[in-house]
Amino acid sequence: MGNKAKNSGWLYFQVVFAALVWGAAYPFTKRLVAEISPLSIIAFRALTGTLLLLLLSGARLEAKDFKPAILWKLAVMSVLGVSAQQYLQAYALVYTQASHAGWLIATTPIAVAGLMAALGERISPLKAAAFVLGFAGTMLVIFAKAGAGAFALPSTRGDLVFLVSCLAWAFYVLCAKKWLTFWPAAKVTTATMLVALVSVLPAWFAAGGPAEFAAVSRAGWISLAYLGILSSALAYLFWNNSVEGLGAVKTSYFIYLEPFSTLFSAYLLLGETAAAPVFAGGLLIMAGVYLVNRRDSGARVYKGASTNA
Repeated sequence: MGNKAKNSGWLYFQVVFAALVWGAAYPFTKRLVAEISPLSIIAFRALTGTLLLLLLSGARLEAKDFKPAILWKLAVMSVLGVSAQQYLQAYALVYTQASHAGWLIATTPIAVAGLMAALGERISPLKAAAFVLGFAGTMLVIFAKAGAGAFALPSTRGDLVFLVSCLAWAFYVLCAKKWLTFWPAAKVTTATMLVALVSVLPAWFAAGGPAEFAAVSRAGWISLAYLGILSSALAYLFWNNSVEGLGAVKTSYFIYLEPFSTLFSAYLLLGETAAAPVFAGGLLIMAGVYLVNRRDSGARVYKGASTNA
């Protein structure tokens, strides 16, 4: 009994750690895009994450795992879940506050439920309410500070681009739910990261990415280490462990911690403060996420596990 309780406590520590680390990743990314390009950030995260996951996750990758019938699926998932998603997020953070990103990423569960409904899943009254709350909250977050010029770019460009990255992630979740379900979660994550690395490196070298690191400041290297070691490796590993030990549904509730971690870290690192309408919009989004999860008896995984990269 004691060992079981101890193991359960370790699993809860891991899921909380992962959620808090992912939440704080946006302020670190925003600080970093002032020094290097989004492509360089993606390349570094993919390289560091792949190496550490290969060493720590226990995933055993073999040549047969990359046969054409599987490789094309991994390629699609690597674009949706790693390269395109992380590029869009880094680009968006050039134009928007990290605290906005923390709230908007919470719309992903609602987007997943919406896509499932579009594919034929029944829309319950609670899910319909979740969509309404999520949409209202998102509009508040995006347009709250713009005032009369709400639709003038670039005031809302970053938020809109970040929202596209959330949609890309929602498609990634659907792919992961339908493909490679015969693989352990850690193996899917590691293989997806590896394919993303292989696809990104040629473009990164062609763009002269390695030269960018010559001028990176000490704070920039700390940000890179955070994103590569903690966010792209340990957090993924810990979340995978939590899903397997606690279950996907219970683990998914810890997504509620992520926006608050973003707010706190954005204040400490960047001096950002969330305006009251933005905070209200974020709470509406979280209410929508709660309703989406409440009646969902399926293994819905929104972050990490077999569905993150």
